[in-house]
Amino acid sequence: MLQQADRPGLRSDLETFPLESDLVVFCEATQRVISLNESAAFIFRALQRGAAVKEVERAIASEGLVAISESGGWVRTTIDAFRSQGMLADQSVPEREIARNDDGAFATHRVAGMPEYELLKHVTERRYQLLDTSAVVRFAHLAQVRLVESVIGHLATTRLSANTILIEIHGRVLENGHMRSDVYCDGEAVGFAPRLSMLAPIVKAALWQKAINAYDFLFYLHAGVLGLGTSCLLLPASAGSGKSSLTAALTRSGLDYLSDEVALLERTTFRVPPMPFAICVKNTGWEVIAPHYADFDKFPIHDREDGKRVRYIPPPATVPAGALPVSHIIFPRFQPEGPTALVPLARSAALGRLMEECVALRQRLDRETVDRLVRWMAGLQCFALSFSALDDAVRLIRREVQGESASSSQAGPV
Repeated sequence: MLQQADRPGLRSDLETFPLESDLVVFCEATQRVISLNESAAFIFRALQRGAAVKEVERAIASEGLVAISESGGWVRTTIDAFRSQGMLADQSVPEREIARNDDGAFATHRVAGMPEYELLKHVTERRYQLLDTSAVVRFAHLAQVRLVESVIGHLATTRLSANTILIEIHGRVLENGHMRSDVYCDGEAVGFAPRLSMLAPIVKAALWQKAINAYDFLFYLHAGVLGLGTSCLLLPASAGSGKSSLTAALTRSGLDYLSDEVALLERTTFRVPPMPFAICVKNTGWEVIAPHYADFDKFPIHDREDGKRVRYIPPPATVPAGALPVSHIIFPRFQPEGPTALVPLARSAALGRLMEECVALRQRLDRETVDRLVRWMAGLQCFALSFSALDDAVRLIRREVQGESASSSQAGPV
C-alpha cells in the first residue's frame, strides 16, 4: 500500500488560474497566491489527479520537461516547495503575514518618551496635499521649516480637502545645543527628533501614513513608479536594489515621476495614483546618482530613525494629475560588478515577485479579486533588470518603453 509520501495529496480548497503556459494557485484560507512555472504546473495537475510520485516522475520526463535522470529530484523538490507554501492536504499553515514598511512606522519608544500634547503656539504654518489628504503643519521655530520644506515643500497647496490633518511640531533647544522637535498629528504623539536632521523623515512619515490610510487601494507595493504618458511603469524592489537611484535617473531622462517607493493599486481599476514625495537616496547611492544632478551636494542630509543617512531630491514641478494604468513592470537589481541587462520575465514569475513586494492589503483576497489580478497581469510587459551602470540601465528601459506606452496601456482588469 502506498504511503502518503508516495502519493501526496493537495488541499481541496485551492483555486487555479491559467496564466499563459503557467499556473497561479490561490488559497483563500492562508491568503497565499503562488505562481507555478510550466513544469511545476504539470506536477501540480498530476497530483490533483491523484498520481503517485513515481508516476509523476515518468510523466514529466515523457513530456520532455526534464531529463529522466533528473526527474526524481525535480519532482521531490517541487513537492517540498508545495509543502512550504501550505498546498498539501492535512497541513496546518498560518495565514501569510504581510510585511510592514519600517519607513512609515513609528518606534514605540519614541512615542513613549514624549510629553503630553499641548496646543502649540506656532510661529508659522504651511499647507500640503498628498492624495486626498491635506495637512496643515505648524512650526514652533523657523529653523524647523527649512528641513521639512526640503522633503515635502513641493506638495504645498493653498486649498484644504475634506480630509485635513493637523501636524504640530513643538521644539526646544537642549543643553547639547541641538533642537529637539516633538511631532503630534491631530493631538496624538507621532515621534520626536533629538536633532533637526532627524525631523523631516518623521513629518514625512506622518503625512504618508495618514494619506495612505485614507485612500481606497487594494495593494500597497514597495515600488518606484514612472509615467509613460498614457500609462505607467512599476519598479518593484526591496531596499538596496538601486530602485530610488534608477527612479531618479529615469525622471531626469524625461519620464514622468509618480513615486520612488509606493505604488497603490486601486481596488477596482488597478490604476496607480501619484505619490510624489521627494526621491529618497541613501548615502550608499549618492555616488551613483550625483552625476545626474549638478546640485546634488546642496540637498540637505537627513538622519532617519533606522540609522540611514539620506538626501531627498525634489521631483519635477509637474506630475501626472491622476491615476494611470500600468503597462510595464521591471524588477531592478543593482549589481556593482555585473553586466547591465534587461530580460523578459514570465508573467507568472513576475506576479510571484510582485507579491513579495506587497507591503499591505486593504482587504482579504478572494477568488474574484485574484482572478482580476491574474487577468491584469496577462496584459503587462514584464522584465528583470540587473545593472551596474545607471546610464546603461536608463537607455535599456527607455528603448523598451519608448513608443509602446500608448499601445500597451491597459484600462484595468475586465
